[in-house]
Amino acid sequence: MWKIGIVLAAGAACLLGSLGLTQAQFMFDPAVHHLEDMEPLILGSEDNNFHMEPKEYRLKVGQGYRWEIMAETDFEYGVIAPEFFRNIYIRKIEAEEIEISTQTLEKISFEDVGEVELVFVAIRPGTYEFGVQNMKERGMVGKIIVEADSDN
Repeated sequence: MWKIGIVLAAGAACLLGSLGLTQAQFMFDPAVHHLEDMEPLILGSEDNNFHMEPKEYRLKVGQGYRWEIMAETDFEYGVIAPEFFRNIYIRKIEAEEIEISTQTLEKISFEDVGEVELVFVAIRPGTYEFGVQNMKERGMVGKIIVEADSDN
């Protein structure tokens, strides 16, 4: 039995060594593998192009999240959150069958009905504004509150 344990440990060491420490940490990071689904951000409704819900999110530093953003109408929306986007680690963005890997994000634009999924880790506490470009005066603005992890 102990031989199996040694073989498994040696195999794991070889795997981690070949991947490099950063990739190995990423593989086993709970913020990556235990993602929390945020309430989807809905843009527009059947009778109101300027509808946006929800308008507030509460997140925790160090936690991984999956955020779905959905345009319900063919109105053009440009979701912006410059300070928030600069204070998260973006793992990926998915739109339909396309996956985008990027370190920065300026705006998520919709030209028609559709959805996009943003997978990220919150890395800095703070209160961040998000909304639809040029539509904040129409009520398309909200805030994301990222709280420090109270366990640390």
